[in-house]
Amino acid sequence: MPKGFHRGKNTSTRRTDRFIEDNIVQNERVYYSMLSNHDTRETSDKQKFRPSFKSGRIDRNRSRPVDSSKLQRIIEQDVDMAGSSSHGDSHPRHVPYSRPGGRKSNHARPQQNSRGGSSWSKVTIPHGKKFEKDFILKTLLNASKVSFIPIYYHIEGNNAVFFIEDSTAAEALSTLNKQITLHDGFKLIILVKWSPAPNLPINEDLKGKIKQVMSRRYDPQMKMLNLSQFHLDEELCTDFYTPLSRENVMQTVVQIIGDHIPDVQVIDLSNNKIYSVDQMKPLVTKAVFLKSLNLGNNKLGQITSLDRLQGLKLEELVLNRNPLCDRFNEQSTYISAVRKRFPKLIKLDGVELPPVISFDIGAEDVALPLSSGSWFVSDEARQIVLVFLEQYLSVYDSDDRQPLLNAYHDSAIMSLTCSYPPGQTANAPSRLDSYMKDSRNLKRIDDPQRRFRLLQQGKVDIVSFLSKLPKTLHDPSSLVVDVPVTSSHLIVMSVTGVFRERVERHSLIRWFQRIFIIIPSTGGGFCIVNEQIHISCATPEQIKAAFKEPVVVPAGLSTPASSVPIGETTASSTLVDPVVQQQMVASFSEQSGMNTTWSLKCLEENGWVFDRAAFVFTELKAANQIPPEAFIK
Repeated sequence: MPKGFHRGKNTSTRRTDRFIEDNIVQNERVYYSMLSNHDTRETSDKQKFRPSFKSGRIDRNRSRPVDSSKLQRIIEQDVDMAGSSSHGDSHPRHVPYSRPGGRKSNHARPQQNSRGGSSWSKVTIPHGKKFEKDFILKTLLNASKVSFIPIYYHIEGNNAVFFIEDSTAAEALSTLNKQITLHDGFKLIILVKWSPAPNLPINEDLKGKIKQVMSRRYDPQMKMLNLSQFHLDEELCTDFYTPLSRENVMQTVVQIIGDHIPDVQVIDLSNNKIYSVDQMKPLVTKAVFLKSLNLGNNKLGQITSLDRLQGLKLEELVLNRNPLCDRFNEQSTYISAVRKRFPKLIKLDGVELPPVISFDIGAEDVALPLSSGSWFVSDEARQIVLVFLEQYLSVYDSDDRQPLLNAYHDSAIMSLTCSYPPGQTANAPSRLDSYMKDSRNLKRIDDPQRRFRLLQQGKVDIVSFLSKLPKTLHDPSSLVVDVPVTSSHLIVMSVTGVFRERVERHSLIRWFQRIFIIIPSTGGGFCIVNEQIHISCATPEQIKAAFKEPVVVPAGLSTPASSVPIGETTASSTLVDPVVQQQMVASFSEQSGMNTTWSLKCLEENGWVFDRAAFVFTELKAANQIPPEAFIK
């Protein structure tokens, strides 16, 4: 409980004692003036029931102190506080228990209704309208063996009605039926029935009263609002019933907070039998300075109910003595669940929490740096990796991927995963069906045997698997290469970019990331020992930027002696593995229909980038710019 708040138990007891004493003093004159208007028989009754008060005691034939501690017995388990109104009570008429011989007892015991399990009772005083409220309550409090707090005293027709929330007090009041003789000689009739809690609509008068009580309970210096046991407040409970567990009451309180004390920093809502915080959600915007919230000893059953309060920048929270606390077996799990909803929390249930290591930086505080493109740990690694990738992707983008056998180690391992980017679903035409069936997502696949089957092992299995994937055409301008690790024994590189699937009906653009670990090969060059491929659908921004860089068409392709255009990046044939060159030339000659001489020339002039050479060949052939001798074999 936040420091400075008074405990509801002592306050309620103290206020009830004062209520009894003040009512005795205020009504003595009225009481005796009413007695003076009756006959001598009533005068003798006056002598018999003449009250005397001394130190909070009321004398009825003998001095008996009022045990104010018994008032706390009413703080028990509540019934469903959203029950129907008590007005127009539909419960069956009370029939007193009969004594042996057929005589009826004057002790009218409370009759339990069909709801059962209720701790609330409705007390009706027939013809109580002609008496002052304080007179009736003082008389009942004086005569009852059990102290009680009357709630929502009002008049229904000619009857005086109020509610109590203590079954023991209700039983005690029922035994007083026709046992108290009034000044007119008649016996006081007391009818007690079990009842749901009273349900009052919020009108302007009640709203003004709630505002007045909240003003008295607010400390402007400490910015603290104490609403503990709100429905038992001495200014509310007698004439009204305002439990914060009722939606209309909580809505009214939250509205008053937002309109009049938006700078409140501490709110105590303990001991109010609150089972839902849905109506407290506006506090996120109405009380932006709130740092401490006490919800202790309520009826909150699930930790998820606090999701409605996410957004409050709470530093202190009290939840103990709520059913939700019993759902956690370990304190660490409990703290983690609460901190997930209130990350700035430093004290929970009065206990200091260990600090959280986090980066409290919002988007408005710092801007992320722009991408710096490819990065290489050394120039030597740059040269090796770029040549390797040019050779690899040129073969991968061809119709025949079998030459990739030379790019993998005999014991190489490869896996593929795929997923949809945020905001996209598995809807046509961006479905990843060609890859999803072979995706080795360890978060989705729990079966160890299936995990093993989806792991491609050995260069033969790897190339066979890659040959079944859709034919591709990579966009060279989209490639980003990072080489964070290099040594004399291995090189680790990451390649990202986009490619187009070469299919007949439509061309789909995918985003990819491939991570290679390459080692020196015994026959020269490098080979792959481990590869991870991830494929996803390209975002709209990536699709818009893909394949926009113009391809420079070598002007001298029509003649074997033509040279590479100025500004076109090429790779020297000495940097390309001769075996790979032969395989590329043979593959290009087979696909294009040109002889090996012209195929070699086309590949050389396009920097040994297979897809680029194929694109140029297609464009020139469509324009009839390739001479007939290029097809003579």
